[in-house]
Amino acid sequence: MMTSVGVVTTPTYQRRVHRLAARSLPLLFIAPTLLTLGFLVFYPILQVIYISLWNNYLTIKNPVFVGLGNYIWLLQQGVFSLIFSNTAIFAVASVLLHLVLGLSLAMLLSAKINTRARGMFRGVLILPWMFTAAVVAVNWRLILNPFGIFNALLTQLGLMSLAAPIDWFGEQSLALPALILINLWRGYPFVMLMLLAALQSIPLELYEAAAVDGAGAWMRFRYVTTIPSIRPVIASVGLLDAIWNFRLFDLVFLTTGGGPLNSTHVLATYTYQLAFENFEFGRASALAVMMLLLTSVLTIFYFRYQKI
Repeated sequence: MMTSVGVVTTPTYQRRVHRLAARSLPLLFIAPTLLTLGFLVFYPILQVIYISLWNNYLTIKNPVFVGLGNYIWLLQQGVFSLIFSNTAIFAVASVLLHLVLGLSLAMLLSAKINTRARGMFRGVLILPWMFTAAVVAVNWRLILNPFGIFNALLTQLGLMSLAAPIDWFGEQSLALPALILINLWRGYPFVMLMLLAALQSIPLELYEAAAVDGAGAWMRFRYVTTIPSIRPVIASVGLLDAIWNFRLFDLVFLTTGGGPLNSTHVLATYTYQLAFENFEFGRASALAVMMLLLTSVLTIFYFRYQKI
């Protein structure tokens, strides 16, 4: 068949054009949304990368281009190694404790107990997840105050004297463990719910078959519950929790502010200090880029594990 411009068209060619149009039409509909989302996501990242290459950016009229100088400056600071180790300890300890406590409570809630009691406990145990970081920080500062409820309880148990109360947020050796304890209380409900859903998806026939074979409680837990039934869920939840805790800012900032003497400073709070207290936006942007790279590694592991 000849068209008016002399181009030969065939039924096969026409079908290919129709298929291409059918596949492109949905993309045309979502193109505005994708472009807007891409602009909102990638433009700030590119802007932060650009600012990280300059010194005194936004503070003087003629900023100085330093290239990778801000990154080198950060790595040469002794406080950076302390803050990085604080972040690693905080994130790793929080994830491990979340998994242990979340799995323990999930197994208790999946046990065969009274339905009403189980529902009540589920509602109570999920409460910490409902509070904002500000509410959690204020309440725990009151609880761990030198003359707060926790020290009063230790006094009643004979473990401490009110004449020499423990300053949980004032001692360098105690501030970070106290912060990890607060984050444990706030973050375990998410892990508990995810693992509870995974436990309830395990067929009862597996436990019955294991019992018939003579497997005890520990063997059933090891070879039926965790391997291989909920191990993928544990890995996924652990990676997500690691990403969230590695970049956590609000709870740390509102509870300790990084003190005392940088003992609870993490990368996110140090970035805030550089930018909005010291007005060193270039160095703060460099640290933000380094955080982005580190969290991107964890995100890649998560996506590869999920096979996305």
